[in-house]
Parts: sequence; structure tokens; C-alpha cells
Amino acid sequence: MWIIIIILLLFLIYASANIRSGIYVKTISRLNTREKQLVLTFDDGPHAGVTPRILAILAEHNIRAVFFCKGKSIENQPDLVRRIIAGGHRIGNHTMNHSPWFPFYSSPKMKKEIADCQALIDSFPQVETNRIFRPPFGVTNPNLKTALKDSGYQVIGWDIRSLDTTKLPPGFLFKRIIRRIKPGSIFLFHDTMPQTPEILERVINFASENGFSFVSTNKNINR
Repeated sequence: MWIIIIILLLFLIYASANIRSGIYVKTISRLNTREKQLVLTFDDGPHAGVTPRILAILAEHNIRAVFFCKGKSIENQPDLVRRIIAGGHRIGNHTMNHSPWFPFYSSPKMKKEIADCQALIDSFPQVETNRIFRPPFGVTNPNLKTALKDSGYQVIGWDIRSLDTTKLPPGFLFKRIIRRIKPGSIFLFHDTMPQTPEILERVINFASENGFSFVSTNKNINR
């Protein structure tokens, strides 16, 4: 009996913590393509010290990316949001506050967090109209499923986590990332971490040298 309970608990933890599971919420964590296309995504910004450096790298390589922004960061850095949009990048919803307690919120509270962030995103002209969402920490559960019901959002995950929020050396993280690259991979970076631009530059150069291209829109991530 206890073995069954433990297995069930482990399954529920896996289902919630692994955004690629798709058990509670249908999620796109990799493009369904054989073409050598990749997607760069950035969470938690915009950040005054890091986002401009990332935008400069993307502009230099003529790459379009996806930025999943917190509502509070949008409020604090509206000019950076305009720069992201002007650069041809997509803005995604990452909730208003990105609270560590978000996975434990009720469905109505989750829905409000998402709606408040989306209202800020929609206040910018020329923003991408297709709504995309990434839950904080990539955690999904039944409450989130209910909060997103009939919302029209596409939930975007990842299949390559950069681990750029850790204190691991950039060189180690770079090698770890490139071992995982395959057609359709979606990268998770953070435009809030000072080491991210260095890692990003190396990953872009490696991918380009090996025949990969970067996209921010694809028939697989658009309604």
C-alpha cells in the first residue's frame, strides 16, 4: 500500500515540476520540426543591467527571440519593453509578480496574476497579438489548468535549461548546453543574470557554425 502511495506522490511531483510532461497543461517544449531551427527564450526580465546586453547580441546576429516578462519588471522598465518589441522579439506572459508561492495559489488568484501581466503587455503598441505564457518555475498543476481554461494562451516550456541562474562556471554551462542541442530545441535563459550574455554568445556562435538558425515564430508555436 505504501509503495503505491509513494509511486503516486512521485508521479504527481513529476507531473507538476516537469513542464514537458504536459499532464496538467498542454505545453510546447520543443518545435515539431526536423529543420535545424532553435528558439531562444528569456525569463524574468526586463532587467536594466542585462537585457540591453542581450538585445545587442541578438541584434548583432540578426536573431529574434521570445521574452517572458514579469508584470512588475514591465512596470519598472517600460523603455526596455519598447526596445524588445522594436527589435522584432516576442513578449510572453510570466505572471505579474512571479511569486515563489504562485504554484500554491487558487485558480482565481492565478488568473488575476496572468491577467494583470497581460494588461500591461497589451498596453504597448505593435505587440505580438498571439498570447503565449510560461508559468513561474515551469510548474503546472490542476489550479493552473483551470486558470488557463478558454484563455487562448499557448504555454511554452523548454527542452534545454541553461542553468544560468546557478553559480556553475559559464564554460561548464556552455558545454552542457551544446550537448543537448537538436532540431526544434527551445532554450531557457534568463535576462536577469550577469553571466547569461557570455554563455548566450558562445551558444549562438556554436549553433550558427553547425548550421542551426533561430526563430521566434513557427507554425508549431502559433495558433
